[in-house]
Amino acid sequence: MSYVFSDAPSQPVNRTKKPAAGFLPLLATLLAAIVSPSFLAARSPLPVIFDTDMMGDVDDVGATAVLHALADRGEAKILAMGVCVKNPATPLCLNALNTWFGRGEIPIGVVKGAAANEPSRYADKIAREFPHRLKSAAEAADATALYRRVLAAQPNGSVVIVTVGMLTNLRNLLDSGPDAASKLDGAALVKKKVRAWVCMGGAFPQGREYNIYCDAPAAVEVVKRWPTPVVFSGFEIGAEIMTGKRLRQQPASNPVRRAYELYNGLDNRNSWDQTAVLYAVRGLDGGLPDFWETRTGRLEVHSDGSDVWHDDPRGPHKHLVKALAPRKVAAAIEDLMLEQPKPQTK
Repeated sequence: MSYVFSDAPSQPVNRTKKPAAGFLPLLATLLAAIVSPSFLAARSPLPVIFDTDMMGDVDDVGATAVLHALADRGEAKILAMGVCVKNPATPLCLNALNTWFGRGEIPIGVVKGAAANEPSRYADKIAREFPHRLKSAAEAADATALYRRVLAAQPNGSVVIVTVGMLTNLRNLLDSGPDAASKLDGAALVKKKVRAWVCMGGAFPQGREYNIYCDAPAAVEVVKRWPTPVVFSGFEIGAEIMTGKRLRQQPASNPVRRAYELYNGLDNRNSWDQTAVLYAVRGLDGGLPDFWETRTGRLEVHSDGSDVWHDDPRGPHKHLVKALAPRKVAAAIEDLMLEQPKPQTK
């Protein structure tokens, strides 16, 4: 979910001349080849931890659908999911989505202690209308303990963490101490086990975006202290990518369709969170060179939740910059959102 407030001028982006007419079909062919199954089959599934604030906006649901579609294609392995908000229906809604996609066993952790909370147009209804294994939010594991246990069991430098909400759980992970899962503290465990963190958050070159300002103290700490490479998909990236209307083609038994129906009557919605998932799974390994460029530098987060970007070729952070027309990115994302669950084998 993402909302932004900014008085900053748009960041300049290099422009090229309008391509010749014959170039566009060639570009489409090249893009198809870049993200073709044969190209992606050469990679092992990417181990992913997904952290969400699934209660306000509906793009969290769209991002979950994209992640499951990529897992069905063998591109991702979903290790765990976490909820960074206190709405008690959110983990149940997430478990219902996972169940419909044939992965109801994915462990779900919830934030413990103070965290954001607000009503949801869809989470409680999805939890009531669709089957799920999780009985209550109280039954879910502590997200910090779950993340530590999952990370400790993975090969060094292998896991990608994707956040599409506040950074409360990541702050708690960094602050965690040694436990039965690992003798390392949280920061050391992350440094050892995490390959990269991909965050839907921030506004570039500066602004004040929801996922950052809603828990500004956590954002300040995590952005400053995170010990692995970081890629931000900012507000301006997903704001132009509209998806959701084609979910009208799906049956009423699809909870993704139902969530969008409850949120906005099955109209299009901005695709902030989907961009982070898609880039995490395909972009880190170079599978999306024409979708987005990246800029290297450092994101500075202020105590009020505002942020400002500093270009620095040696900086620890990157952020996405638009390359492909947003409607073409939207088509690719929405195709993934529309995929039917693949039968799971035991």
